[in-house]
Amino acid sequence: MSYSRPDETWGYEPPGAQGPTDGSAWGDAYASADERAEDRPGPDAPPGSTERRRAAARAGQTGAHPRNTGSYRTTGADGREDHTLPPPSPALLHRLPAVAVTIVISAGLVLGAQMERPVYAAGIAVLQLATVALATWVRKIDGAWVPLAVASALAVAADAAAVAWQPVSLVPITVLLALSFAAAVAAQLIRGTHVGVTENLGFTMMLGVAVCGYACYIALSRLGSAPPAMYSAVVAAGTAILAARAVDLVMPDPRINRQVTRGAFGIVIGTMCGTASAAYAGLVIEGPEPSHAAIGGLLIALTAVLADLACGYMSASRRIDGAGTAPNPVVSAAGPLLAFAFTGPVVYLLSAYYMID
Repeated sequence: MSYSRPDETWGYEPPGAQGPTDGSAWGDAYASADERAEDRPGPDAPPGSTERRRAAARAGQTGAHPRNTGSYRTTGADGREDHTLPPPSPALLHRLPAVAVTIVISAGLVLGAQMERPVYAAGIAVLQLATVALATWVRKIDGAWVPLAVASALAVAADAAAVAWQPVSLVPITVLLALSFAAAVAAQLIRGTHVGVTENLGFTMMLGVAVCGYACYIALSRLGSAPPAMYSAVVAAGTAILAARAVDLVMPDPRINRQVTRGAFGIVIGTMCGTASAAYAGLVIEGPEPSHAAIGGLLIALTAVLADLACGYMSASRRIDGAGTAPNPVVSAAGPLLAFAFTGPVVYLLSAYYMID
């Protein structure tokens, strides 16, 4: 049995490629009678069929496609949009929101920990609601009010528990997360339709974990010796995302997946930069040892870049299904929000039980 490698050039047009140009040297002026009869629409032909057929014929003669964007063609031979083809890389301005959001979240998590806990919790709540709204926009599902309502209520309850619960613990946040799962199941019973129940329930649970991840930063800021370790962990996550996004700006290819507009080099280099920044933070910040900070930073950086990448997969799955996509700036901004959300539990466990003695 032999293995045949799949054609990875499907949907890809090398820059500057030119097809054969043989055809009628005098254009359509001297087309034969048979060709003119073939172009004449029949009585049952849909409107515009003749124009589409002529466009396809011209594309086949010249080797060009009706519309190319970058190196990836987005339309088929008939001139229609083909959502199964690999999308082109977004414009530069559409990829900058991810960089801006990463800087804002990193600075907010570190500087906000110096403020009063209610103020810090209010800032975290803004990040939680933004995560819920943008992630729901990116992954369009039936019955979107269920994840919006359940995740928003859980965000408020988890923040209140993280601020007021004595002693500091993740137990109340975990209990609230379990109750939100039960509420998500009950909400499926009162929906007007049961289309996409499994997808709706799974997405609601994912958002529940995300908002509870942000609440972990509030609880961690209340531990006496843990905040210095949290600072190095946040620096690792922020540096990893920034480095990965920066590398994507200059080396978008090869892609991690043809349908996802993220480069493979960015994921690897981002993880390495996050690990190095955590080790350096261990040297500068009093608290975590550099060796512990480096190992913890590796896990945190890997979690951050993979969670950021997952947002691209969510957008790609929606586009492949033919449901369209959210605007590129929205997808770009939602990635770092989800990354810091899913990094929260990892940061708490490593900062509280490993990175400090």
